[in-house]
Amino acid sequence: MRFQLLAVICLLAISASGKDQPGAMVVSHNDIKGPIIGNAHTEDLKIFADGRVTYKEEGNDRKQATFATKLTPQKLHKLTALLNSKEIIAVPAEIGSQIRVVDFDWEKQLEIHRSGSQQTIAIKNFYPLLNSQKPAYPKALIELECLLQEIQRNAAKRPAPRGDADWCPLALGER
Repeated sequence: MRFQLLAVICLLAISASGKDQPGAMVVSHNDIKGPIIGNAHTEDLKIFADGRVTYKEEGNDRKQATFATKLTPQKLHKLTALLNSKEIIAVPAEIGSQIRVVDFDWEKQLEIHRSGSQQTIAIKNFYPLLNSQKPAYPKALIELECLLQEIQRNAAKRPAPRGDADWCPLALGER
C-alpha cells in the first residue's frame, strides 16, 4: 500500500513539474545526406518560449553531441516575430523537391507552436541556395532557416561561416 501511495505521489510530482516548463515554440529536424557519398547526419533543434535552446546532432560524419544555450531577449524577439509573420504562417505544409537530387539530400521538418495551434512544414530535398537563382522558397522561410542555423552554430560554439561557405546572404539576395 505504501509503495502504491509513493508511486502516485511521484507521478503527480512529475506531471506538475512538467506543466511549469513552457513548451517548444519551434522544433526543427534536419536529415542530411551528402555532399560526400556515404555521409549522413541529423540535427534536432528545440527552442522554447523562455529562450532555452537544445540542439542535438549525430551521424557518421560527426560525433554525437547535445548542446544547450539560451537566446538573448533580442534574438528571441526576432525569432518570435518571424514565426508569427504572415509569410511564415502562409508557408504550405509540404514543399516538394525543387531540384533533382544528385549527391546531396536535405529533408527538413519544422513544427511551429503558436498559442493553441501547430504548423508543420515538411520540405523535400531542401536547397535554400536555389533562391539565389530563382524564387524556389518563400523568403521568410529562408530567413528562418538562416536564423536557425545561426542558433545551432552558437549552441555548438562554432564560428560563423566565411566567404562562399556563408550561403545565407546569397540565398536572401543580399550579395
